[in-house]
Amino acid sequence: MKIKDLILNNKENTPWCLFTPSGANKEFCVLWIQGWSSSMDSHREGVEIMAEKSGVAFATLDYAGHGLSKVPMDESTRSQQLEEATAVFDELKAQGFKRIIVIGGSWGGYIAALLCGKRSPQTVVLRVPANYPDDEFNTPYKHTLRSKNYAAYTEKKETLKDLVNSSATRAIENYDGFVYVIAHELDEVVPEKIPRSYFESAKQGNYLVVPNTKHSPKTMDNPKPRFEYIEHLIVAIIEAVKLQGDIK
Repeated sequence: MKIKDLILNNKENTPWCLFTPSGANKEFCVLWIQGWSSSMDSHREGVEIMAEKSGVAFATLDYAGHGLSKVPMDESTRSQQLEEATAVFDELKAQGFKRIIVIGGSWGGYIAALLCGKRSPQTVVLRVPANYPDDEFNTPYKHTLRSKNYAAYTEKKETLKDLVNSSATRAIENYDGFVYVIAHELDEVVPEKIPRSYFESAKQGNYLVVPNTKHSPKTMDNPKPRFEYIEHLIVAIIEAVKLQGDIK
């Protein structure tokens, strides 16, 4: 496994990383977009496992406000973070990767959905995907409702207003590729209607459920088999994407 730490040549000098297993070619690559407050480092072990098992290169990044990024979280915006994820997608294309599978978890699922409105990934996988109203897209985090009044933000999320018909769901609606949505059966963070709304917006796709699992397995007593289950699903989806072109 070759692991290369890199820096984007953009305004934020975004840190990113490329995991290339032995024997991998440039036919496919996965762009892995992690959740809110997560970092490349916290996903490093899992990404390395999935890259090795699938034989496909994986790319990760620390977007504004996260991990090694020099941008403070309070100053970060969703528009900025989407631009950074898009820039890594473009860099992978520039490096010769032909088909990019975009996989996002939680907040990363929201960014992955939006990315479908800017680029054309081979396939998109949304795991426990979050969604957000469009009105704060360019707002620094410190001025968002989530930062200022988390209880009010949670209440608004539960009402689902503006969350099932946002720019993210419209991007999925207009996306011509295959969409996999993965929900967690016991998700206590993302209301079940949100991943369902992504799936119902897609032109084609599959809806999968991880049994007996909360939003984040690491908050549970026995997270290891749950992470293994999720990793197995991801690898199986990658294998399915490889074979999809053979199904006429």
